[in-house]
Amino acid sequence: MPDPRQIPYLLRLLEDESPEVRDAVMSEFEAFGPLLEDHLLELDLPGHHRRLIDGLIRLGRRKRLREEWPSLGSIVDDKELLESGLGLLAEFLQHPRATESLTALLDALADGFNGGPYQQDTLALAEFLFQTKGLAGARDSYYNPQSSNLVHVITRRRGLPISLACVYILVAYRCGLIVEGCNLPGHFLALASHGGRRFVIDCFNGGVVLLDTDLVRLSSSAPVSTSDLAALECDAPVIITRVLRNLMNAFRRMEDDAAAQDAALIEELLQGFSSRGS
Repeated sequence: MPDPRQIPYLLRLLEDESPEVRDAVMSEFEAFGPLLEDHLLELDLPGHHRRLIDGLIRLGRRKRLREEWPSLGSIVDDKELLESGLGLLAEFLQHPRATESLTALLDALADGFNGGPYQQDTLALAEFLFQTKGLAGARDSYYNPQSSNLVHVITRRRGLPISLACVYILVAYRCGLIVEGCNLPGHFLALASHGGRRFVIDCFNGGVVLLDTDLVRLSSSAPVSTSDLAALECDAPVIITRVLRNLMNAFRRMEDDAAAQDAALIEELLQGFSSRGS
């Protein structure tokens, strides 16, 4: 078992000019496995080591995401698949010292709704999430990768249209309500069942119910109406595929080496997942 007390020494060796030495040191770090991140965060080291520590944490997270992603292939239930896929991405994107879990945050929202003075229906849930709780569109950080991280979205109350819709879908599922994704090009929406009807919900703009005139304004390609939206209803593979594309593009816009490596990993996951989401 690797000795955590050796980590400061290994970090110094990681700055060695010899590629052979650096490769050997990286092998030593990899031997720690998932525990490496915890060991690194416990260290109180000089500031010039922070970049090395952050790089190692990011490297470990890439490795863990790559190894855990194939487990999604065994999940049959659509909402379980959605939460598991987005949960893996949240763990990858989380700030190293963050402790929140996606499941716990979704449970808390569901408990807040179920325990409050609300009608137990999808429209009341939309009002609870997007008015009472204040979840809204990330207008100032639309291309920030964290806007695709559901833990960040819930705690900071800002996200992309698809991220906010996923929160709505997964909280509704916990409450025994039916909300599905609506894969409108250019602006992801939610389809909420209520009283034998289906309503189109714009989670990015306050959880409002959309009319045909609103959809014409939002459609980025051919205009659509509420009667067309059944064909755009989508399941977890389609949603996860779209989230991966958003995330890959966000990393590419950052134009630094670490983000480029993150983008390459997301593209790798996307290529392996796209057939399931097609």
